[in-house]
Amino acid sequence: MNKDNNKLFKIVDRKLGDEWKHWDGNVENNDKITHAGKRIYMGLLLLSILFGGALCFFLWYMIYPRLEQFHPSLPLIIGILIFILWFIVALWFLIMVFSIMTEKDLLMKFRGKEFSVTFLVPLVFKLGSKLGFSTDLLGHSFVEVSNALIKASKIKVNPENLLILLPRCLRKDLLKKISAYSKQLNIPVFVVGGGEKAREVIYKTKPKAIIGVACERDLLSGIKDVIDKIPVIGIPNKRPEGPCKNTIIDFDEFRKAVIFFLNNDALAP
Repeated sequence: MNKDNNKLFKIVDRKLGDEWKHWDGNVENNDKITHAGKRIYMGLLLLSILFGGALCFFLWYMIYPRLEQFHPSLPLIIGILIFILWFIVALWFLIMVFSIMTEKDLLMKFRGKEFSVTFLVPLVFKLGSKLGFSTDLLGHSFVEVSNALIKASKIKVNPENLLILLPRCLRKDLLKKISAYSKQLNIPVFVVGGGEKAREVIYKTKPKAIIGVACERDLLSGIKDVIDKIPVIGIPNKRPEGPCKNTIIDFDEFRKAVIFFLNNDALAP
């Protein structure tokens, strides 16, 4: 391993929660306010699609007379185009739901790539914040949805093409355990200090699949950046001492993600 990569393994202590705006310092209810299932994100996504469609048709209705002045058929043409676009998005949502329920990859593809799972994320998060959902709760739910869709795709890679990204805030005993397990299987593993460093590693190693351990905020950002090109399974960390300090994960959850990508039943307990 070269000197540049060795630098990524250096763990530097940081002030508790120094990158977490609006954190109230409460660690007792941390898991309760961040852990979420898929229904929250999918429900808000459905509301966003319905609201977006209603808004588009309302705007179309309001400018109908002006469009008619240009050409009598123009309002109908634009109305049909709006409906077609809305129908495609609604159909995409239904296919996502059935993909998750059946654990089969049913998503539509164009030029070998699936329609992005992230293109409506800003709208969903904006709606969720208006309804009182925290960014971390929404992020956790999104990661659950993204993971379910990746697992439905049945993607398999060789160990050397799988990349493990760990946060430097992970508890040291877990860092050692995960690193030892990954290296035993010849899987590249890196400890990174944030999204920028993670992107550097991805650019250098060019993996075919990624398992990322991080907080919901970093996972959301990372998945949005690479999900269209590289499948990612995200594992949100737990923060019993608060953000950015001695975070933990369930090792069995990590091992199941490795088994999924490698398709090696011999690794299963």
